[in-house]
Amino acid sequence: MAELSTKQVERFRRDGHLVVDDVVSDVQVTRLRAAFEAQAAQWAAEIATTVEEYLSIVSQWMNVWERNTAFAEQLRDPRAAAIAAELLDCDRVRVFHDHLIAKPPHGGATIPWHRDLPNWPVAEARAVSCWLALDDAPIEAGALWFMPGAHTEPITRSIDFLSEQKAWGSREADAVAVPVRAGSTIFHHCLSWHTSPPNRSSRWRRAYITVYLDATCTFDPSRARWHPMTGRVTVAPGAVFNEDAFPVLGGRRPR
Repeated sequence: MAELSTKQVERFRRDGHLVVDDVVSDVQVTRLRAAFEAQAAQWAAEIATTVEEYLSIVSQWMNVWERNTAFAEQLRDPRAAAIAAELLDCDRVRVFHDHLIAKPPHGGATIPWHRDLPNWPVAEARAVSCWLALDDAPIEAGALWFMPGAHTEPITRSIDFLSEQKAWGSREADAVAVPVRAGSTIFHHCLSWHTSPPNRSSRWRRAYITVYLDATCTFDPSRARWHPMTGRVTVAPGAVFNEDAFPVLGGRRPR
């Protein structure tokens, strides 16, 4: 059976994002939180600092799946991969990278309006991110905001995250906040425009993101030579990504 209804797929194609509730069980969410805490303690110890100090400075980690068993297992969750393949309308997906983010209580920076693909060395707009909430993410905790339908607009250049701001003008009122519960996911298109404010709550807002590519996507270093994953590509421009660093994870299930 397919993981999504026809209406859900249509909603994603219209809006550029889709909430899928309860993709991960409470037990697995608890395990991933514990894995994050243990991993953060290890990283802090490696640079001889406290966990509190470390987490006050560092808030994002990439390729956690290569260092942590719990996140490696989550990365290969067949249900998440099947949903990604269904939304991309492809047979199989591969991972581009994973990404763990953590906004501490009463902290975290504003992430400005941006699109992901202009910042990736990927030729085709055939990618989707799975944003898995490890904590409840209500509006006051820094929930993601999206501009529905803007993923259908022409591709734009990457932005300077430190100094640029996207001015929507009269469209600003169309932006929507997308709060989610722990264990639920937001799948969003690689060209969706999204942002998130600081966490103004008294609780953590942690999320684990897996970026899925259509397995046939190809390498385009000219788009983002500076991206950390560019240095891990061993194929020529125009070729599909190498399996060792960008493994194929699975595919959609038949209806």
